[in-house]
Amino acid sequence: MKTRLPPLKPLRVFEAVVRTGSLTLAAAELHITHSAVSQQIKLLETHFGLTLFKRGQRGVEPNEAARMFFTDVKAGLDRITLGAEQLQNTGKAHIIRVSCTPSMAMRWLIPRLSSFQIENPRVEIRVTTSTVAAEQLKEPFDVLIRRSPMRRADHECMRFLDDILTPVASPRYLQQHPLKTPGDLLHASLLHLSSRADTWARWFGVAGVQLTGQLPGQVYEHFFLSLQAALTDLGVAMGSLAMIEDDLAHGSLLQPFPEVCLQDRGFHLLFRASANDPALASFIAWLQSQGGQTSGSIRDRIK
Repeated sequence: MKTRLPPLKPLRVFEAVVRTGSLTLAAAELHITHSAVSQQIKLLETHFGLTLFKRGQRGVEPNEAARMFFTDVKAGLDRITLGAEQLQNTGKAHIIRVSCTPSMAMRWLIPRLSSFQIENPRVEIRVTTSTVAAEQLKEPFDVLIRRSPMRRADHECMRFLDDILTPVASPRYLQQHPLKTPGDLLHASLLHLSSRADTWARWFGVAGVQLTGQLPGQVYEHFFLSLQAALTDLGVAMGSLAMIEDDLAHGSLLQPFPEVCLQDRGFHLLFRASANDPALASFIAWLQSQGGQTSGSIRDRIK
């Protein structure tokens, strides 16, 4: 039995409503009226003969069937977008879109990209920065790099780089504030990261230091900001060894307790699982190779 394809416009509206969680936000994103959004959702429900949303005083909420359907619709629209881009760029340089956090872009990926570009001159790597989770990211991408495992329909996730954390500070700060034991850090100016709010507490646990209250200190939104604060003698930051190789090699940052490290979940790649794309495959292999080299250097440092 041949299944009739659902109309495309209601599918776009449906995807936007589920992703944003709001008829109003979906209407603003698609540049249509609130009423038009409601009409398109009604058309889709009529097409399937199913109710897709629960309607209440607080707006609409997708039911279980709608949430399951959303995964397939999202993946399909992403494929169409990608296919349109590839068709438009036929004969031009191959474009690979990479989304990663600002710190990963600045401190690990971009400094290494020249080695890939030299070997692959007709492949253009476009790096954008974002901290949005994989399931919430609406911009199309070919490779997503984040600090923890990710799940997305028709995509594969792999761990490619160790994320090992240790306190770091400038030589001047350590000269002015000598640290003889891990417990001395309780009296230091600790630099916190908002996205890793529990990191210091976890590190003190590994170090065997008992905490009696909330840890004071300045909080920064991005990892590279906390490192910059450490570099300018403002305190002690929690550094990811993968991101601070050059700082440690040049002596601009020092590890007061190199023997006490916190193993985090690691950096992961998310990419289309069945893409017949030699350029993308080469880039993924290059990322794995570079990640392996960095992880090897980290393990040598903490032996």
